[in-house]
Amino acid sequence: MIKRLILPTATVLAVAAAAPVQAIPAFARRYEVKCHFCHDGYPKLNPMGYAFRARGFRMEKEEAFDLDKWARSVPVILRASGTHYFFEGADDTNQGFLKGVSAGNLGQRLSYWVDDGVLIHEADRSGDHFTHTRPDNAWARLELIRAGKLYLKGGRLELDLPFTQTRTPHLFSYDIYFANTGNESDSIGFFQDGVEVGGALPHEVHWSAAVVAGHDAPNAGDINSRAERFDGNVFLRLAKRFDRHRVGGFAYIGRNTLARSATNTADDNLLRLGADLSVWIERLNLYGVAMYGRNDNSILDPRFSGGTGQPLSFSGGFAQADYHVRDFAVLTLRGNLVSRPPGSSAGPRQTFASVFPGLQLYYEHLKVSFEYGFLNRNRNDFGAVQVDLAF
Repeated sequence: MIKRLILPTATVLAVAAAAPVQAIPAFARRYEVKCHFCHDGYPKLNPMGYAFRARGFRMEKEEAFDLDKWARSVPVILRASGTHYFFEGADDTNQGFLKGVSAGNLGQRLSYWVDDGVLIHEADRSGDHFTHTRPDNAWARLELIRAGKLYLKGGRLELDLPFTQTRTPHLFSYDIYFANTGNESDSIGFFQDGVEVGGALPHEVHWSAAVVAGHDAPNAGDINSRAERFDGNVFLRLAKRFDRHRVGGFAYIGRNTLARSATNTADDNLLRLGADLSVWIERLNLYGVAMYGRNDNSILDPRFSGGTGQPLSFSGGFAQADYHVRDFAVLTLRGNLVSRPPGSSAGPRQTFASVFPGLQLYYEHLKVSFEYGFLNRNRNDFGAVQVDLAF
């Protein structure tokens, strides 16, 4: 029953939203501007949006903080989405998602972001249709030097990636963020728990450095007490803007604990190096990431205590083209490429490629998206249609 209800319900909401009297999302509502003031298609930011975020959710000439005024317009957002997935050679599925977000500034020094969500899906083994998802962001930020020149942020946060996976405008993942070489489970695309310091330098240069916990194998802490330690993985980011264009690089250096049993565990050191570029040509935005990854001990084998100790690497990236046909319509095309060892063992490298054409339509706080992926190596193709509302 839940499978049949999700998409029709989302469609009804979409029709109801197609009227200009509906409220627009929280930041636009608070500052009395339209959504495209900060976005090139939600949630993709334009230069004004990047500057607003870099200043800790503040306008360039922010009025003095007024608690009463803030209380009357608390920046709370509710996102509701319904997604229909279709798979080559398999049954279609439906999924719904509700996510609440509150974010903004509390004066000239402090800002915050907190989100949480509920996934609505077909019944799992327990018969439950609802799954409470963990927050992707739950952090506070302190301006050590105002106007975003130096800040300190702590809590649960996304790494300062050039194109975030949590707030991507696209339906499917940037595969390179989740690539690995063996049994390890760490990924720069996941949320992280830790602290970040960063800021703005002259000539529109941005930098950041984060120390985070990283992600050990699932249930590793139940098997090995070493997995419960704070690994202190480091993420570094440097980027420069040229008007609408941007170029940058990043590095992720750390360690995680692999564990299958009390006697089959290993410490795995990891390295990720990436470069990114975003260029605008009139209404066409070309952007992408190239990344190299290396793990020095990512394969568990019961014949070897503490892992095999064999270093393995992967490489690849993605290239994306978004053509803004109109302010309300975007044609998209992405190519993913990952070259890595097969499965969880050494051997000849395998290249996994995919191409995802898509379409995005916007009206105020309504977004309708379509993407379909064509995959190589005899993998089944798949796609999705999504209706997304932000109040």
